[in-house]
Amino acid sequence: MDIGIAFTYMFQDRDWLKKILIGGVISLIPIVNFAALGYTVQVVRNVRDGQDLPLPEWDAFGEYFVSGLYLFLVYLVYAIPIILLACLQGAAGAMLGTAGNSRSAEDLASAYAVASVCLSCLTGLWGLFIGVISPALFVRFAETGSFGATLSIGGWLGVMRANLGTYLIVLILSWLVLGFLAPLGVIACIVGVIFTQFWAYLVSGHLYGQLAAAAAGAYQPTEAYA
Repeated sequence: MDIGIAFTYMFQDRDWLKKILIGGVISLIPIVNFAALGYTVQVVRNVRDGQDLPLPEWDAFGEYFVSGLYLFLVYLVYAIPIILLACLQGAAGAMLGTAGNSRSAEDLASAYAVASVCLSCLTGLWGLFIGVISPALFVRFAETGSFGATLSIGGWLGVMRANLGTYLIVLILSWLVLGFLAPLGVIACIVGVIFTQFWAYLVSGHLYGQLAAAAAGAYQPTEAYA
């Protein structure tokens, strides 16, 4: 892997400033920001294919939007257990609020406190699971362009198994970039957020592209992106 190039490759593009600013603005607009996600998918494909300048043009907005929407839906499906746990916790809290101040209400409150801790732990564990498989889901979608193929456990598990060492490196670096470096733009107010958030997407996209290239020789995807 070439880790350093993932942080700087975008600046080699002649139109890097324009492309990052467009992506940064788009990434801040709800719903429209699916296109920024789809743009990153294309970055993954370009890096995997060995293009010297992987930054695509913003000339296929509709395609990027649809691609990003499908990928978002993949993550949403995997997040269903978290949504259900949150609803369950909220319903239990609502029941507790109508129980009054009787002795049975105190017992119910104690039971709710224990259950709430358990549900929070389960939610955290499932969220961690999604975080761990997230690069594999991204790479799998970039390879297939298919909602169903990306949901398949065997598909994204194959990406992880193909090169586990590289996968762990990419996972840690992407967590660092998206979780720590991207939010630093808040310090520089709006301009900083526009730049750093989308830049973080592009860094992760390059890392995922390198992962896709490393995994490509180790297994054959069941459905190739056309």
